[in-house]
Amino acid sequence: MATSDSASPHPCEDRAHDARLRLLGEAVASGELDAVELLRLSLEQAVITTAALGGAAHLVTGQDATLHLASVVGLPRDLARPWERLTEDDPAAPARAAGTDEQLWVPAGEGEASGRTVLPVEGAAGALSVPLRGGGGGLTGVLTLFTPRPPDGEQRHALRRLGATVGEGLARAPGPVTGVVPWWQESSSRLSEAMAAINVATWEVDLTEPNGRLEVDDTGFDVIARAAGIEPEEWDGRLDTWMRRVHPDDLPGVLEQMQASITHPGKVYAVEYRVTNPKTGRVSWVELRGHVTYGPGGEPLRMTGTGWDTTTSRMTEQVVERILRHLTDPVLIVDPADSWRVVYANATVTRLGPHDATELVGRVPWDAIPELRGAEQHFEEARHSDEPVVVDLRVREWWQRLRVIRADRYVVVFLTDVTEEVDSARAEAARTERVEAVTAALSQALTTEDVVDAVAAQLLAPLEGDGVLIYSLARDRLHLVGHVGYPADAVLRVARLDSDPSLLDPQPRFFGSLEEFAAACPPPLGELARSRGEGREAAWAVLPLVAGGHRTGSLLVSFPRPRTWTGGDESMLLALSGLVAQALERARLYDEEHDRAQRWQRAWLPTLEDDLPALDAAARYRSAGGEEAGGDWYEIIPLSGERVALVIGDVAGHGLREATIMARLRSASAALAILDLDPEEMLLFLTEITARLVAELDDATDPFDRRLVSCLYAVYDPTNGELAMASAGHLPPVIVPPGGRPHHPDVTTGPPLGFDQTPYEASQLVLPPDSLLVLYTDGLIATAASDPDTGMRRLTDTLAGLTEGPDHPGAGDGAGRLADLCDAVMDALPHEERRTRDDAALLAVSLHRIPADRIASWELPLEAASARKARALTGEQLARWGLEDLVMTAELVVSELIGNTVRHASAPLRLRLIHSTTLIIEVYDGSEATPRVRHAALMDESGRGLNLIRTATAHWGTRYTANGKVVWAQLPLDAQL
Repeated sequence: MATSDSASPHPCEDRAHDARLRLLGEAVASGELDAVELLRLSLEQAVITTAALGGAAHLVTGQDATLHLASVVGLPRDLARPWERLTEDDPAAPARAAGTDEQLWVPAGEGEASGRTVLPVEGAAGALSVPLRGGGGGLTGVLTLFTPRPPDGEQRHALRRLGATVGEGLARAPGPVTGVVPWWQESSSRLSEAMAAINVATWEVDLTEPNGRLEVDDTGFDVIARAAGIEPEEWDGRLDTWMRRVHPDDLPGVLEQMQASITHPGKVYAVEYRVTNPKTGRVSWVELRGHVTYGPGGEPLRMTGTGWDTTTSRMTEQVVERILRHLTDPVLIVDPADSWRVVYANATVTRLGPHDATELVGRVPWDAIPELRGAEQHFEEARHSDEPVVVDLRVREWWQRLRVIRADRYVVVFLTDVTEEVDSARAEAARTERVEAVTAALSQALTTEDVVDAVAAQLLAPLEGDGVLIYSLARDRLHLVGHVGYPADAVLRVARLDSDPSLLDPQPRFFGSLEEFAAACPPPLGELARSRGEGREAAWAVLPLVAGGHRTGSLLVSFPRPRTWTGGDESMLLALSGLVAQALERARLYDEEHDRAQRWQRAWLPTLEDDLPALDAAARYRSAGGEEAGGDWYEIIPLSGERVALVIGDVAGHGLREATIMARLRSASAALAILDLDPEEMLLFLTEITARLVAELDDATDPFDRRLVSCLYAVYDPTNGELAMASAGHLPPVIVPPGGRPHHPDVTTGPPLGFDQTPYEASQLVLPPDSLLVLYTDGLIATAASDPDTGMRRLTDTLAGLTEGPDHPGAGDGAGRLADLCDAVMDALPHEERRTRDDAALLAVSLHRIPADRIASWELPLEAASARKARALTGEQLARWGLEDLVMTAELVVSELIGNTVRHASAPLRLRLIHSTTLIIEVYDGSEATPRVRHAALMDESGRGLNLIRTATAHWGTRYTANGKVVWAQLPLDAQL
């Protein structure tokens, strides 16, 4: 809390202070000190008296209630600068003390919330401000001391005495030269330094003589008298002699200033005027500063001061001012020390808003020109830099380039109109940005349709166009490959054009109106433009498409408004047409390769058989969208006993090698299926084949460099519902039992094909009739944003929604429903917008059972009589099935098979008949010996049985079981001997 002292005086016992106060009083009485010098001397005494860390002295002149910082002790310039000017409502201690009659103590930290520097000295306990008042009670100044501790009573009393002495002295002391001299240029030091460094005259006028006598020193005569053309021998020391050399226009002002200084004690004599040399006619400038000394009765005694020749600086200022005045660009000179107020503005500044340049003088630039408000930081940056600060700003409707330069104590601002340059640069940047955007879009375009979409999105909108026609050229005929902004029926007339000179001109052509375009382009193209409405297209650009040095087509862009074509616009469109031409050429090649790859892919994928009693099936294949074939495949292979092998596989990647591996694996699996191998045995064969293929095609020695090949091989037996599966790195299938929840069965997964010869393990399941089995590749479920586990869960959820209710895909017309199911799954599962990550294959099968009454089986003893019994059993069963026509053939086959088993195999012996699309005869035994067809000689008694079976049946063969083998044969239902 600030406190004031109103205690009665106490005697001061400090003799040193008394001595200092006595000396200060003598200095005041001498009248030789001006106000600033007196303040500085008193401030030094006050700092010593209070053992302060530093201090500041403020001066009040004339009627101005503002405190001006006149002197500091112990304060750096940066810390004192906020106190240069203090108004009466400022929270700082000097301003607050100015309104009191007593000393004011302000503790450290008080008033900081105001945002002003209340205590600029770190470590001080507070600030003690002492108001200085003259005899009439008027405020003349304030002393402020920054003390390490609150002042005691003796210190306050000593300062009160000092303040009274100084206050009286300030009332009588002459003021500073012009208003208030900046505190860092105090006269006591500044004047002596200036006089020692430059030619500064000292002069004195004796005012007691009637006409006055002017005395100057040697420097003064050289500097001032010679400027007026006065030689030493001509000088008579009279003031009138000097005044006769003052320029007539300036003489009244000079005399008025002199009289005012004489009649107003304390007023500084400060003038700058011209003097003439009557001999040469030369006009020079001089500047004088001085003050009047008065006698005891108040009579003026003398006027003393300094002076110097300012001709050079005046001429320089005039030249500079003339240059600045006539510059075509606005120029401002601002004073950072005066809150950035303008001290000069040339006439051209009126273009930026002010009606008169004088309106800016004394104002802050960004108050007069609001657009400069964002430039304050650049002004501050230039103030502390030796390099100019350059920035472009928008001022009203023009772009101005600000060059802010420090010049001594001022900052000079040059503004140059760069609107055309900035607009041109921005237009060029916009054109470059458009070209880059089109380039990026076209680089991603694969097909011709993609190119058209990219042109529509990236070229039309930024250019404000409304229509595009893109033609390709083949055999001198133009083919429309894409259009935007035209209805399909309207472009039918121009879909194909014969050699058209308007479109095949090698030079780009730009039309500013519909009439120009219609006149230059013959029908039907010109008529097409008119068909959209008179005047709708006000501008056209017809651009050649050239790729690889060859003309490939034409690009037409239409605009709905009149357009003035600039060189930049034409260059940009020509560059864009080149990009479009290259993109179209790439798209053409891509389309050709893509179509070829799709044909290859369709040729390599199987056509599903629709007459298999074990199952109904449907499949779908989704290409990744590239121009190369993929490596996904699926297969359904009929086996003996109406069993079926289901195969699905995936060769990672795309290309000829992947497609070749896929095709050869398909062929291998189909060939090996003849052997009726179990799933785990089939995968062992396939992994060996894959390893040889990869080594042959890729020449890879590191297993991790090999291409991943996954495969799932399953065998389904419709007689008992058994499903055996083995996986080589492939995802498990989905099983949907009738009325049940889709799920992934537990399948033991081995390494991908081609990595090693580790044995695979088969998983055995028994499925209820009409179960749904869904096999797929990872491209169906994996996306860039999800992992395979998430995709598998999504697949089961999708199938759950599609297989609910009575219309189960496996029931009734299963094949048709399965096709719909596959389409629904492909549409429901997410994939990339433009291109999927991978090919996707989907195989859905509805598994059926052969009815039990269509299967007959008997256990027989291993003896010769079993052949006769087997013939009898077969005849009876065929009669029950209504297949009497097959009895003789079937009995012959059964007899031969049973006879061979009795002679060459071991127990147990079993006969099974299956009535399906064919009659299947199976003889089981406990031996692994394979029957071999022999070529019997004419007289041989054996070796003709298998030849007889081969002749009598459609197919026959052998497959192995867990405890022996099966020799089987198939008879067409219409077969007869």
